[in-house]
Amino acid sequence: MRWRLAFGTVRAHLGSYLASAAVIAAGTALLTAFASLLETGLATGRDSGFLIMLPAILGGWTVAIVAFGVVSTVSLTIQHREQELALLRTVAATPRQIRQNVLLETVITALPAVAAGLLPGVGLGTVVLGRLTGGGLVDSGVELQAGGLCVAIGAGTSLLAAVAAALISSRRAASVPPVRALSTAPPARPLTRGRVLAGLGVLALGLSLSAGTLLMENGPLLSSTAGPAGVAVAVGLALLSPAAMLPARWLSEARFGATARLAARNVQARARHSGSVAAPLILLVGIAAGTLYMQTTEDSLPHAAGDASVPLAPVNYLVVAMIIAFTAIVVANTVIAATRRRRREFGLLRLSAATRAQVLAMVAAEGVLTAVLAIVLGTAAAAATTVPYSLVKTGSPLASGPWWVYAAIAGGALLLVMAAAIPTAAGALRLRPVEALTKA
Repeated sequence: MRWRLAFGTVRAHLGSYLASAAVIAAGTALLTAFASLLETGLATGRDSGFLIMLPAILGGWTVAIVAFGVVSTVSLTIQHREQELALLRTVAATPRQIRQNVLLETVITALPAVAAGLLPGVGLGTVVLGRLTGGGLVDSGVELQAGGLCVAIGAGTSLLAAVAAALISSRRAASVPPVRALSTAPPARPLTRGRVLAGLGVLALGLSLSAGTLLMENGPLLSSTAGPAGVAVAVGLALLSPAAMLPARWLSEARFGATARLAARNVQARARHSGSVAAPLILLVGIAAGTLYMQTTEDSLPHAAGDASVPLAPVNYLVVAMIIAFTAIVVANTVIAATRRRRREFGLLRLSAATRAQVLAMVAAEGVLTAVLAIVLGTAAAAATTVPYSLVKTGSPLASGPWWVYAAIAGGALLLVMAAAIPTAAGALRLRPVEALTKA
């Protein structure tokens, strides 16, 4: 009976669960690629230095990125079902039954997604190994190994992250009062104490790693603390992002037009939901700007003949592109899921005489405001990587590299939000306003 209900729920919310599955599959592929390189390095007795060093330096904070992406996406899917779960409470479902059902739904979604991500992950690992071989960093006779360790790290991490998200979110969902089923909008809730403590703790860890980078010698291991520093600061700021949405209320009184004022009030009033959209965007900007400018700073320095940093640069750019692609998938899925969930709200606005164009303008203004706030926080996270790294490498706190790299990152982040939000909102507005009120 429980499995039947779980399968039925997944089918009823197929779009939301497919979005979660896409993130889980992409995360599994990314982790499997690093795990296959690590397994190859451990299995071979020769030329294994870079095969172990690369996943050791980059793989650790990639695990944190993937885990955060999976947890945030699965949690958002469950959070959007609070009203439905409250309705189950009204028909005598116990909190334990709610938790079990949410966990089963997540497992049903995660298992095939994890399996789907393994083979592409091996393919990505092969591509990276080919770059290392082409650069002369690994012997041409080394073949990629993808065995038990590869599967355990790639599949295990993604599955554990999904299950952890289900366990955490299901506890909150099970505590939803049955009367919540009668409300038309989710209650505005502040950050939980646990999330605040976690955010501050991870933020403190990132700042400590950033400060520790200043004490390290100029060498290949400098990125082993500088990279994780930016990631940790980005994750910490992402966890605290709902609080960063509150200053939007200042704009709600500014003379920017009725649509802009309404958008600012929505961002502030729906701080928790706006923060859910901003969180992966902070991660995207922080990681992209931090890692790319760390590499451009390295590229700006003179290198002696035979320096391993020269052939390693293309590999680093490839790895960074893989990580950015994963975070972009998380951002797009989060924005689409958050916008689709507002169909009822859009219907109410239409019944209040708002036109389709006005609703789309409001969604666009909200997207711009949320993206700008996220870009500012993401830039601060990137600075935790680039400032100490540049100080040690060049003596200047400013990273070396073209200005257009940052402009492309910020512009790409904004464009990604717009490309995900506007078409989704336009699709939701095709429903008649009265019909939209009945949609979950």
